[in-house]
Amino acid sequence: MTYEEVFRELAQDRDNVARWYGHRSREYRRKALKARAFPITWTADYLSPRKNRYIICTQCTRRDYIRYHALTAVALRKEEKGYSVYLTYIGSNTMIKPTVLLPHVFDRYAERAGVNKTGTELIAHFVSKVSGGTILDDEHLAGRSVRYKGRDHMFIAISEGVLLGDKEHGIFVARTFITYDMATGLQREQFEEAKGKLFSVEDEIRYVRNI
Repeated sequence: MTYEEVFRELAQDRDNVARWYGHRSREYRRKALKARAFPITWTADYLSPRKNRYIICTQCTRRDYIRYHALTAVALRKEEKGYSVYLTYIGSNTMIKPTVLLPHVFDRYAERAGVNKTGTELIAHFVSKVSGGTILDDEHLAGRSVRYKGRDHMFIAISEGVLLGDKEHGIFVARTFITYDMATGLQREQFEEAKGKLFSVEDEIRYVRNI
């Protein structure tokens, strides 16, 4: 399937994901009510009736925010070199800009962010770290680029670094990951500007509370 076909398939699965999370969210609430320290993260693995596999992550930063939490869901597609990840739902956005993370992204993320995990455990860790914090606006997907290893890449800033890639038929395809410390020259200025615009978990919760 092409990237476009996969996203069309996932759009048809949206109600299944929302319904499943509605039933399972009690587990998150129980964990939050018993928590003695915040933030807390609840992560689950879900196989939908359409046979799409998801990792779903919920975060809560404060006890008085238990009712208002940031939800992230990503869909997994098994490939020869690992899993590609399709960002499907982040927070209260009804549809985010289509974004695919290729398996190489997670190899570099583990290596460069110092994470000793592999496979779906690594992906779940990644999702819990970036939940609510990804820039997915038109400005960054439409024209922002950075020079890296002799090539121009489009980029998305996340809490732990930068996803570098390009666009294919309107879809951002992330091909590698670098940390902010790896930035040099103009990269550093571009990345720091983007990092300053990150939409945090608490920003998301405040947004939901005001709807």
